[in-house]
Amino acid sequence: MSRNPLDNPENLKDRIEDFASRVKEKASQRTNAGQPRENAAAGLERAASTLHERAESIPGGPRAVNAAHRLADGMETTAAYLRNHDLSDMRDDLINVCRKHPAQALLSAAAFGFLLGSAIRRKR
Repeated sequence: MSRNPLDNPENLKDRIEDFASRVKEKASQRTNAGQPRENAAAGLERAASTLHERAESIPGGPRAVNAAHRLADGMETTAAYLRNHDLSDMRDDLINVCRKHPAQALLSAAAFGFLLGSAIRRKR
């Protein structure tokens, strides 16, 4: 009994089709990997646009209006960043920020953990 796949053309054909199917599935997954980033960027842009439109009606005078516009500008910048960078770029940027500012990174991580824990407790 030979183990050479060329001895059985049907077996070879099935294996090639199976391999091609797996490669196609992986390619599809990688293509769709950016969709959550795109959705987040689109949501940020919609929120920023709404904030710009309604900034003048915010109570608190010109300082509140300016703060609303700055916040909306930051949201637009974040949306552009999400569109222009893949996950590995974002990871590298996060690592660099943590290395440059370790104390702030630890405080931010603690605050995020606290907020996440609070949110989980509320759901229970």
